[in-house]
Amino acid sequence: MKKRWQTVLSVLLYIFIVACALDFNIFLLIDLRLIFLTLVGTLLLTLPYYEGKISRRELLYIFGRKSIDTGFIQTFLLLFARLQNEAGYSRLLSDIALCFRPLLYGFCLFLLLAERLETQSTKNPDGTGLSGVQADTADLDTIQASENETSTPQYSAQKKIGVQEFAMTYALTRRETEITQLIIQGKSNAMIAGELFISETTVKKHVSNIFEKTGVSRREELMVRVQAEESI
Repeated sequence: MKKRWQTVLSVLLYIFIVACALDFNIFLLIDLRLIFLTLVGTLLLTLPYYEGKISRRELLYIFGRKSIDTGFIQTFLLLFARLQNEAGYSRLLSDIALCFRPLLYGFCLFLLLAERLETQSTKNPDGTGLSGVQADTADLDTIQASENETSTPQYSAQKKIGVQEFAMTYALTRRETEITQLIIQGKSNAMIAGELFISETTVKKHVSNIFEKTGVSRREELMVRVQAEESI
C-alpha cells in the first residue's frame, strides 16, 4: 500500500510540475462533484463482480480497474452533454478539455487500489527458469501462496509445476491454463472474469474448451484430474 501511495503522489507531483511549466490553473482539475460521480460509478461497475468468497485484494483490484472504465464513460457523457448544449461556443474548447478530468480521477484510483499481479519468482525449485505456459502462470501461483497461510514454498512450487505439466499434457492454451489455475483455486466464473478482465461468457467458453480437451464435465472432476497428474 505504501508503494502505491508513493506512486499516486508522484503522479500528482508531476501534474503540479507540468501545470507550473505550462502556466495553467491546476485547481481547474479539481471538481468534487465529478470525483464523487467517479466513485459512485466505479462502485456500481464493481458490484456485479462481488461475491462472498472474493478476497479484499481481488475486490480492490477490480475496483481499481473499473475506475478507469468509469472515467471513460463519464468523459464520454460529459463531452456528449457539452456538444449538445446550444448555450454558446465561446468556451467550447476549454469546456471539452475539462470533460477529460474523470479520466485523471479514474487513473489515480487505479494506481492507488489496483495492485498488479506481478511475477515475483519465475524459477523452478532447481533454479532453472520457467518458460512458455510456466512463466505466464507464475504470478497467479505466487498470489495464491501468499494468501494461503498453510502453504509452504515447496508445496506452491510443486502445485505450480503440476498445473503447467497438466496444461502441456492436454495442449491447453495460455488463457485456458490461467483459467484452469483459477478453477482449482475455487474461483467462480464471475471472479475469474473480474481477475482476467474478460466477460463471463468468454470464461464459460474457455471452461467448456478445457472440459472438452481434458474429458471432464465438472469443475470437481477437473480438480481431481489435475491432482492425479501431480501425483504421477
